[in-house]
Amino acid sequence: MSGIYVTALYVMSGVCAFAALHHGLAVLRRRVNRIHLLFALLALAIMGLVLARAGAYQAQTAEALVAMRKWEVAAVCVFFSLFPWFIAEYTGIRPRKLLLGLTAFFVLMFALNLIQPYGLQFTGLPQLTYLELPWGERVVDLRVLHPPLLHTIGWGGILVALVFSLYACIAQYRQGQQQKASALAWALGLFFVAVMFNLVINRLNIEFIHTSDFGFIVLLVLMDLEMMLESRDQNRHMRAVLDHLSAAICLKDSKGRYQLVNHTFETFFHTREADIVGKNVFDPFPRQQDELIRAQERQVLNTRQNVESEEVLECDGQPRIFQSIKFPLLRPDGCVYAVGGVYVDITESRKQDETLDKFRRQLWHADRVASTGAITASLAHELCQPLSAILNNAQAGLRFMAQDKVDLDEIREIFQDIVRDDKRAATVINGLRAMLQQEIPYADLDLAQCVNEVIKLLHSEIIRHGVEVECMLDASLTVRANKTQIQQVVLNLMINALEAMAEQPAGERKLRVRVTRADGKGRISISDSGIGIPEDMLDRVFDGFYTTKSQGLGVGLEVCRSIVESHCGVIWAEANPDRGVTFHFALPFAQEASATEGATGV
Repeated sequence: MSGIYVTALYVMSGVCAFAALHHGLAVLRRRVNRIHLLFALLALAIMGLVLARAGAYQAQTAEALVAMRKWEVAAVCVFFSLFPWFIAEYTGIRPRKLLLGLTAFFVLMFALNLIQPYGLQFTGLPQLTYLELPWGERVVDLRVLHPPLLHTIGWGGILVALVFSLYACIAQYRQGQQQKASALAWALGLFFVAVMFNLVINRLNIEFIHTSDFGFIVLLVLMDLEMMLESRDQNRHMRAVLDHLSAAICLKDSKGRYQLVNHTFETFFHTREADIVGKNVFDPFPRQQDELIRAQERQVLNTRQNVESEEVLECDGQPRIFQSIKFPLLRPDGCVYAVGGVYVDITESRKQDETLDKFRRQLWHADRVASTGAITASLAHELCQPLSAILNNAQAGLRFMAQDKVDLDEIREIFQDIVRDDKRAATVINGLRAMLQQEIPYADLDLAQCVNEVIKLLHSEIIRHGVEVECMLDASLTVRANKTQIQQVVLNLMINALEAMAEQPAGERKLRVRVTRADGKGRISISDSGIGIPEDMLDRVFDGFYTTKSQGLGVGLEVCRSIVESHCGVIWAEANPDRGVTFHFALPFAQEASATEGATGV
């Protein structure tokens, strides 16, 4: 029958098993956490030590005593092969060579203990004697009076491990971690006292139980309490961080019940954590919004994928725009056990984007209006020609009708000329109106046709400047774009090219316009033979308010860049090998642009 003391040892082994289970589960929850893994293994080693000690106290034969003591030494070797690593992880003091040396030493002691027929506790088969404890319990006497040399060497290794632990504790204290160092110091101090008292009992042959068991248990309990307090501190710190975030955060279990909400969530949606966490309550949202959110959460549970969306939710009685993400929390086996949600209020950001977009469009519109000044002469010439022809045809018609015999075929031909010239004038006017329109939707656009229309619009201006135009337009390139804005870019670049060649001799003014396929995009290139741009300024010409013209404002090319980038394109300038400069801009083809619009919500 086991007495009080032996029963207490079994209870202590249960405490060790509980600690090992507790920290083992922590390892599983956190995937990888070495300090908890090491502590769980230490707890198992102490459990093995205590169970072996309890078995030794109850041994019925000398052979059983030797076997239990061998298991006891094996557990001690396992403990001290892991203990220095635990101290290193706990304190951050990691002398790698010393740690590896101690581990190798205790692994060697472990092997020698198993190889020796009587282990490291006995030189031969001991005589089984009993000890009467002060409270009347009778147990086997475990005092070792004549241990072998290896036993003493093993104590030397234990002493080195304890000295390293003390050094790490002092170093941690000096680093400013007084609380952790204090807990470790108390644990090591009590453990050292228990072990030293155990040595005194053995050396002086005092009739009493071994106390090293209690030293191991005290060390285990104190360090477990400290790690639990540290874990609670970490949770408290994490909660403080969550409460100070500007995003609303919540956590729900697989049944849709709230498990956690932060302070921002409470503030945004006028609820309290105590009122909804762990309770079967509806979300603090209107019914329609609540159904949408729950549908997204079910999608997360079913697909185990993040769900991102932009939602309009009630906040302080006003609709607010939130960017939300729902994400799954997975167990190690891959099962979803909870759904997290993050809501970021982007209302003000959306307002700023709208204001910026409005300003950008106003700037584009102002630039288009300003561009018309540069083509006034061309427009006047283009309009005067059809209007003059209409006037001449009308006067001729009146003269024919004043004759006695009217030639109806001649009158019909005059009217057809008037209709043709009227349509020609209308085309010029409609082209100008299109250039000045504020909003035109995106559509499939033939780049060659788009560029050709701008060239026709600038026809008289090109003649006035005495410029020779060379075109190479690939007619099979279609992009998804705003025609007005793309023509605005082409117009700006062509006007700049005409102005750049104004000082060149008449026969050397050449404008090359190309529409080609390059790098999987439609590219428009406009090259001039003008004065060019210095190499070190090519990267700056697209900056706002930077200009190489004496009377320029420096917004035209910046507007061009803004328009091209809004179409997911790129624009750049290159110096020509001989003279002048070439401006290129490239746009994605229609299918790619449509996919980009769908992804960005354009």
